[in-house]
Amino acid sequence: MSRTRIVQGKIYEIVEEHLSYYSEAGIVESASASYIENSDTKIIYAGNPDNAPSADIVNYYIKVRIKDPANYKGEFGFDWIDVDPASEEINKIQDVDFSNVEYFYRKALVTSDLGDVIAKITDEPGAKKIIKESYRFNEFPLPCTNGRIDTPFVLIKPDPTKEISLSLEVNIGSGSLVDEKIYLEGDEFYSFELVGGVKTGNRTEKQISSNKEVVELKIKCLKESPEKKYKIQQENPTKKLITVGGFIMMENKVLKLKFRVIALVSADGAPSAKAQALFQKFKDSNVKEYLNENSLNQAGFEVELENQAMFDGLGTVDLDDYFYAFDKVDWTNKKYFGNVVKQKYDVIPGTNTCKPGSIDASGNCKKVPVSTDVIVDNQKDLGLVDKANEMDEVTITEYKNKLKGKSKTYAGGLIILSDFESSDNNTGAYSRTNPLNHYSLIVYSTNTGSKDTYAHEIGHMLGLPHLFFDTKEKASYKIARENILGNGQAEKNPDGSKNENCILPIETWIRKSRTDSNTTYSPSQATAKKSTIISRIRNSNTYFQSKVTEITTLKTNIETKYREQPGSVIVAGKGANAQTKDQYLSICRNEISKNTAYINENRKVVQELNTILSDKIQVHKYKMNLKGTDYTVILQETKSYYYSVIHQIHSNYLMFIKGTTKNILDYDNTRIVYLHNQIKTMRDDLQNY
Repeated sequence: MSRTRIVQGKIYEIVEEHLSYYSEAGIVESASASYIENSDTKIIYAGNPDNAPSADIVNYYIKVRIKDPANYKGEFGFDWIDVDPASEEINKIQDVDFSNVEYFYRKALVTSDLGDVIAKITDEPGAKKIIKESYRFNEFPLPCTNGRIDTPFVLIKPDPTKEISLSLEVNIGSGSLVDEKIYLEGDEFYSFELVGGVKTGNRTEKQISSNKEVVELKIKCLKESPEKKYKIQQENPTKKLITVGGFIMMENKVLKLKFRVIALVSADGAPSAKAQALFQKFKDSNVKEYLNENSLNQAGFEVELENQAMFDGLGTVDLDDYFYAFDKVDWTNKKYFGNVVKQKYDVIPGTNTCKPGSIDASGNCKKVPVSTDVIVDNQKDLGLVDKANEMDEVTITEYKNKLKGKSKTYAGGLIILSDFESSDNNTGAYSRTNPLNHYSLIVYSTNTGSKDTYAHEIGHMLGLPHLFFDTKEKASYKIARENILGNGQAEKNPDGSKNENCILPIETWIRKSRTDSNTTYSPSQATAKKSTIISRIRNSNTYFQSKVTEITTLKTNIETKYREQPGSVIVAGKGANAQTKDQYLSICRNEISKNTAYINENRKVVQELNTILSDKIQVHKYKMNLKGTDYTVILQETKSYYYSVIHQIHSNYLMFIKGTTKNILDYDNTRIVYLHNQIKTMRDDLQNY
């Protein structure tokens, strides 16, 4: 190999540290004029020459992954992408092929827009761009000459007695390894150990020698930590440090979730015994342990049971404070309870074993129609109108009323175990992403022992939508957008009548109420805190009362002044605007009656609102009467809430084909993991509690 350099001008070499030349033969330097060498210390013209380092330029990077993925059970949070280091093409997200990404959230180009969830097929480069941004693909420098480094997200809860293991896989692009070392620096938050290497203080280092060599990295979290980025650096004979790998340790303050577990049973027979059987199944399924060790722990949560003592004393303690027993006749009349025919596997009762003779030609157990008692989630399941019963809220209300009758209260999180199936074949449990501080879930008898069901539903409770984007998800997203932007329909029909299907943008309502500050608005519902609504209603009632007082005074004055005059006498206005005594008094009576009715309606609403224990932002379905300025305050809170809801949806920026991932918010799969953005959404959502 040779190098010839011909320059017609000048060459300057400025080096801050060392400059070394190596050659197997002689080195010749010549000058037509003077040749000058200077040194601040001394110039040595003799001595033994150093050996030159390898001429190979080694280009490699280190891929950080779970050490034993086949046996990983969600013991810690870990999220990664596989990227081709040369082409920077995204191959996989958490071991799921990029082809299975179906939709993604494309950010807005202007602040006045919300962006939109779109099909990946319509903008594949846009999908890849948003994935790289989310995984902070450009934060680490180039590893040598090719490609960028993927940086997994890791979350482990603080505990210096426990450690996790990751694998560091060496991937060489060119050259060969000669006396190469990699090292990591720990700190007050994390201790790192490269197994088989040397650990000195916080620094751990290990020599590597071959392509595809896998080094085990052990990590301990010494205490709660902010989010921190850790670099794996290369140290070669030239002492040049290059980042060749790394990972991001996510913020990991332990967040507490406390639930009371209660049972929903029927009042016939022995309801306490039914409740005990449900509690025993929950306990035997080790749900709490699973949530703390194999699912929610990945997001730094710790679940506590408010009634742990009850579980510890099952069989000996009184359970009456921990179940609600409904009357079947009463709930049947209310369409909360019913009987439907379901197609079920023809198994021996109490087992999963198919009955003899009930196996089909494919070797599967046949399904047969079975008459089944159910909790009715939607009345359409009984062949009636499409009306959701919101049985979780019904149960919570009835349970709290029961406690109230015993001079007791409870306002914390609830896990409701139902002794019956849902009327919907596809529903085994449910919770809600909104209201944002919704703190409960209901689990039907089909899923009481299904541990990942609890993690899935608590994920919803903490703001996570499904990881797929099917009919229901699209409908929910449409509503969330229309709440903010409206649906674009005209306010009036062609005949001039009101278009009942028109949804105006929330900002339009705010402008209207702010402009018409003294106009009375009578919405049939409001999305706000109970305390905000009560405050604004009372303020409006003060205004309505002042109107009653003012108009009553005017009415009295006219009645007194024109007592002896006939009703036809003009008492106000002129010309076309003239009002007779009878007209004037009629208007006064109507205004007094109207404002008095506003006041009385509002007082009833306040009474109803005061029966609600929580002060969370939610839909309150009561007709109320509000002065424009007061309605504006409520609408501002509504707007803020709507934006929080849409933000949570958008934070779930990737949606996959259903059943293609191992994500806990997927369906029809083995559910083990969360994505890092899901972890952040859940952690951020806890502030709503």
